[in-house]
Amino acid sequence: MKKLIFLTACLLATGPLSAKERMVKILLYSVSKPAALTLTPGQGKVLVNATPLKAPALISAKGALVSVKGFGPAGRAVRLNISGKGAWLSGGLSPKRLYKGVLEITAEKSRLKIINTVPLEEYIAGVTSGEAGDLSQMEAFKAQAVAARTYTLKYIDNHIKDGYNMCDSTHCQLFTGFGAIRPCAQAAADSTRGEVVTYQNKLAATFYHSICGGRTETMTYVWPFEHKPYLVSIRDGPDRKPYCSIAPGFNWKTRISMKALTGMARSQKWILPTENVQKMEVLDRGVSKRAVTLEFSTEKRRVRISATNFYHGVGRHKGWDAIRSTLFNVYSGKDYVVLEGRGNGHGVGMCQWGAEGMARLGFKYRDILTHYYPGTVCKNIDDLTR
Repeated sequence: MKKLIFLTACLLATGPLSAKERMVKILLYSVSKPAALTLTPGQGKVLVNATPLKAPALISAKGALVSVKGFGPAGRAVRLNISGKGAWLSGGLSPKRLYKGVLEITAEKSRLKIINTVPLEEYIAGVTSGEAGDLSQMEAFKAQAVAARTYTLKYIDNHIKDGYNMCDSTHCQLFTGFGAIRPCAQAAADSTRGEVVTYQNKLAATFYHSICGGRTETMTYVWPFEHKPYLVSIRDGPDRKPYCSIAPGFNWKTRISMKALTGMARSQKWILPTENVQKMEVLDRGVSKRAVTLEFSTEKRRVRISATNFYHGVGRHKGWDAIRSTLFNVYSGKDYVVLEGRGNGHGVGMCQWGAEGMARLGFKYRDILTHYYPGTVCKNIDDLTR
């Protein structure tokens, strides 16, 4: 019964359509970069360079040429127009995903480059499903939708020189197509259509992350960007029970052998190929107590690196669950280090699980957004562009 009531509330939470439709170009499979994929028609019409697709077809890259089996010789580009509920792309290690809209496919070094053009609000529903898929509260979904929409429009030109606006990984925002759009994510996008976070009548830089661990971080302690007054360290509710303490994985612990740590440090060129890590410690911390600078001791010297670089380096080698944030303490053994930490992600801006916790306590999405982005105001994007 609870699920039925929740779903009904989600489906009813819709708003008016904007008169102006914006489009977004997304680079698909930006991490896996497949050499070939199978295109399978779904519930809708698929045109391959204006010719209807009636059966699955292989799309492959060779050098700078791309081909669709059964649709003529290889060429420089293929254009897919997908209407209805979409068509499926699958193959190899690449996940099977449902896409619609326009897909422009080219080849670079025998790898497919696929750019999907879709309406902004459809993209926001997809991002909200991908980024907040483990949440449950409607107000948290709305906060995510507004933050994602703002982030998209703020950084719409970041990859424009490469022919697209956003990539589909968490480097930009997670977008996995239209095969698993949650009803509440769609409702959140619809009910907040066109709404953005602003600071002094300009789009805010709405960074967000999964779990802050009790306190967000001031942006300049994480990235060397220009200071923004609304991206400062915010206490996430009561000290003993922060809003995000309900999150699975709020606390974590990782043990890394000195041998593995040395291998990662060498591969990242933090130390020389002949050096070995013998000790690791935190030199300084930000407002939230996140590590800012780390120091490795080798046989002959000490090497300093940023904790953010360490977080990303370990993530690439051991997976993103190994070191979930830079909010950790280091304990050294004879041939290993133990990192005990809290939270998940960079810690800047909105805490997604904090938004969930606030929503469970009755806060509305605008309350959530102004909590994590203090001094900001929600407005309609059309009011900023008139």
